[in-house]
Amino acid sequence: MAMGTERARETVRRLQADITSGRWPINGRIPTEAELASELGVGRSTVREAVRSLAHLGMLEPAPGRGTFVRSLNPVRGVLSDFASTHSWADILDVRKALEVQAAELAAARHTPEGLARLRAAHDADLSGDTGAERGRTPGQFHAMLVDLAGNALLAELYAGLMAALREGIRRGALDNRQDDDARRGEHAALLAALETGNVTAAGAIAASHACHDLRIRED
Repeated sequence: MAMGTERARETVRRLQADITSGRWPINGRIPTEAELASELGVGRSTVREAVRSLAHLGMLEPAPGRGTFVRSLNPVRGVLSDFASTHSWADILDVRKALEVQAAELAAARHTPEGLARLRAAHDADLSGDTGAERGRTPGQFHAMLVDLAGNALLAELYAGLMAALREGIRRGALDNRQDDDARRGEHAALLAALETGNVTAAGAIAASHACHDLRIRED
């Protein structure tokens, strides 16, 4: 999405660099428009345009009343999300489950101590409620970090595109997350334990079970 002034283009570049560097985690909330304008030394309208541009690329998603969230560290191929949306929600959920199972198995085998520590920190923040991540709608920060821990860039890109389609399903009221917080946190803890011990089979099984619970087709 082209922007007119050099200042606007530079703002896009700086925000994109912050996203790709991991300054703000996937599904984490970025600073407010006013905070970014002050930090970058530009007007709020320039920040607004930059955010709009990065939302067009699938990297950010404004959520009215809740803030703006990071959705991908790289531009999401819109064609992937659009293509997924032409299929049934049941099919999309099946593929999402397959990707998360594969990610869990790879993460159990390939994780780094640093990556596992970040995942543990995200889980601990969720337990304490001290997190800027979006919760209670689609699988969030813990899941995105798990996929990143798998160390497969293509899997991560496919997952990001699929999650964009699932968020659209939430907006349309076709999908719902009815799992309570304690159940979600318990399953995350079990998955984290499997990763820490390098138990590939257990990690895959827990991820498969969890995917069946935390996001479902709405029936009412």
